[in-house]
Amino acid sequence: MEISLTDLGRRQAAAVGRWLSALDQPPDMVWCSPYLRAEQTWSLARRELVAAGREAPCERVDARLRDRHRGLLHHLPPAVVEERFPGEAAREGREGMLGYRPPDGESFMDVAARLRSAWQDIRGDAAHQRVLIVAHDAVVLLLRQILEGLSDDEILAITAAGLAGNGSVTTWERQEKRFRLASYDFRGHLRL
Repeated sequence: MEISLTDLGRRQAAAVGRWLSALDQPPDMVWCSPYLRAEQTWSLARRELVAAGREAPCERVDARLRDRHRGLLHHLPPAVVEERFPGEAAREGREGMLGYRPPDGESFMDVAARLRSAWQDIRGDAAHQRVLIVAHDAVVLLLRQILEGLSDDEILAITAAGLAGNGSVTTWERQEKRFRLASYDFRGHLRL
């Protein structure tokens, strides 16, 4: 939660802000994860937006947009988990990537449950029509499931192909009562 942006991350965040400032209609509301790197990303993007003469949107930090908490396995790569915690690696294999909950952590399905709650609040805000969510790859992935109505198998296929990268942009367009994916993991603005 307290990991700061790297120099590359700061440049990527500024690039996101320049991309936002070039939009015909930039966001009028921002929901941000409470993780330091997410808040720094939004702060740097907002700075670019305002520097371009655009109005700063309303904003809200919401704990439901935080990254997946891996509990006792926090910051451990899969090879280290297999070596130090072979029982947990085996349990993840049995329970599957989406359902596995590390000790003192949360599963992807736990993340999806809290995101559904956040999404209800975001969607219920009639005062704001263009919303930016500044969050993490797991949040983007599970928002795809919620907004697009994707199955667990479809989510696993997306995961196998690669998660959204740092500073990337995923967009949806409202179509009547549903949302259609317009772009996933767009990085064209990140040519640094």
